[in-house]
Amino acid sequence: MVFDVIVVGGGHAGLEASLAAARLGLKTLLVTQRLETIGTLSCNPAFGGPAKGGLVREVDALGGYSSRGADGAAVQCRVLGEKKGPAARATRNLVDRTTYNLLARQFAAKAQGLTLLAGEALEVLTQNGRVAGLKLVDGREFKAGAVVLTGGTFWNGRIYHGLDSEPGGRVGEGPATRLKSSLLSLGHRVGRLSTSTAPRLLVKTVDFSGLEEQPGDPKARPFSALSGPPKNLVSCYLTWTNPKTHQIARDNIKTSIIYADDNPVSAGPRYCPSFEDKIHHFPQRSRHMVFLEPDGPDLIYPGGLPTGLAPSAQQAIINSIEGMEKTVIARPGYAIEYDFCDPTQLAPTLESLLVPGLFMAGQINGTSGYEEAGSQGLWAGVGAALRASGSEPFYLKRNEALLGVMLDDLTVLGVVEPYRMFTSRAEWRLLLREDNADLRLGPIALRLNLLDPERKALLTAKRRGLAEGLRLLNSVRLSLSQLKDLVSRHPIEDKDKSELGNQLAADFLKRPSVKLDYLREALPELDQIPVAAFLTIETEIKFAGYLTRQEREVKRLANQENLDLPKNLDFRAVPGLSREAVEILDRARPLTLGQASRLRGVTPASLSALAIFLRKKAA
Repeated sequence: MVFDVIVVGGGHAGLEASLAAARLGLKTLLVTQRLETIGTLSCNPAFGGPAKGGLVREVDALGGYSSRGADGAAVQCRVLGEKKGPAARATRNLVDRTTYNLLARQFAAKAQGLTLLAGEALEVLTQNGRVAGLKLVDGREFKAGAVVLTGGTFWNGRIYHGLDSEPGGRVGEGPATRLKSSLLSLGHRVGRLSTSTAPRLLVKTVDFSGLEEQPGDPKARPFSALSGPPKNLVSCYLTWTNPKTHQIARDNIKTSIIYADDNPVSAGPRYCPSFEDKIHHFPQRSRHMVFLEPDGPDLIYPGGLPTGLAPSAQQAIINSIEGMEKTVIARPGYAIEYDFCDPTQLAPTLESLLVPGLFMAGQINGTSGYEEAGSQGLWAGVGAALRASGSEPFYLKRNEALLGVMLDDLTVLGVVEPYRMFTSRAEWRLLLREDNADLRLGPIALRLNLLDPERKALLTAKRRGLAEGLRLLNSVRLSLSQLKDLVSRHPIEDKDKSELGNQLAADFLKRPSVKLDYLREALPELDQIPVAAFLTIETEIKFAGYLTRQEREVKRLANQENLDLPKNLDFRAVPGLSREAVEILDRARPLTLGQASRLRGVTPASLSALAIFLRKKAA
């Protein structure tokens, strides 16, 4: 059977990749070990958070699924980091994992042009050095112009319950063990990484009475432009570990494979560490925060306690924490180790530099997190569709998207531990906000034909609303009496009530505690502007100076960033490059001078030598 694109793996990366390719009109096959686990949440029951919420919004801006699924399955919605400014503002949805899984399966089943098939991949088929299709363990072969490999922790996965282990890609599910030899034969470097997940607790055995309640935020915005108001059906609760908890972990740390004397496990995530990692690396801390999050009607997920300790030690740790003195563990946490491929052997489109037509996305590239996987999957699906249809590849820049930052980081710098996206990784973070993801990526989505008619209409309306709102606020003056009325009826801080006088509405809005919503009575024309544009209007007025500065800096560096390096450039022929620089550049094969500048070991002198060489060659 012949397809245009074949996607291997039905997790978050595989789902987005297959849906994106199908949305672009390509005949697409999704192969996964079990169809009923498509879109399963393997770890925490939530989407979003710092930077991750931005990735989910970017998926929506590019016509993807996870934003809609996270809204549809939400049981609590919150906004994090508001006091840290617009670049740090982040949406987080706690979801019901059963509902999310069901919605994902239904969405995939209804997708036009997408075929779902249960099976395990054995070999990437090639012809004349290019992808030709995929062979399954059961002997079936399928031809295709492009193949996308996802699969999460299933690639040669091994689960550790304390020091005991078993093959597995997720608890209760077997690993995918047969593809590694195919990848090695194609020249890809394969390594091992690890991560941990937290135990699940019986909700009826937790005492919430003395704990800090954390309700949802009714003002949270949905991830998707297509979704309705936020759903806040449950509360989370906050508790803390204590010195007794930490002593139990120290006494039992050798029961974790991560700290066993003959530890065979590879690097784990620094930024989502196991509890034993926290105790080991931060011995001075007397307590660590634990978020108790509903995980369906019967269970609690204790965020902050991923662990590979022995189950008996986990039970003692849980019972040492306030509110959980009598709590029963329904399922212990565990550590898992799995294969990944070196992402520096990929182009920023996530296509293999060794085998045209082969793409990779998600944890196979050394990342962690649903959001990182889903956004990579979408972009790999787009790239595979373009490759299969004979179209030119499309590249995202670092100043265009958080996804662009991640793609550049992975393919240029590589990973030594599971990669997690942070706002701090983006040098243009004020430009790459959650609220303007659709405005930033809308033109790209339209160019690639990724948006459905409804999303197109909403994008057009938001663009018009933004332009009209900015025009209105920068042209209408508010009288002293109007301003006095506003400050008397809204929670505006005293320091923002001074020096009132006839002034532009935009100037009044620049005061930190003044919200655009407060101006509705004085400016009834605001009611005609889509609410989705309000946060962007407010941010662009309050931070106009900073935004202008970042845009100016982006333009200043564009010449270096976008200076193309020939694909077949012989770095040995560049005068002034050290032997070390030649080796680094030849191994990484950066596409631009900007990418070369981010390689470890490439000095400013090397960049100058490259720039001079390229200018002379172009003259």
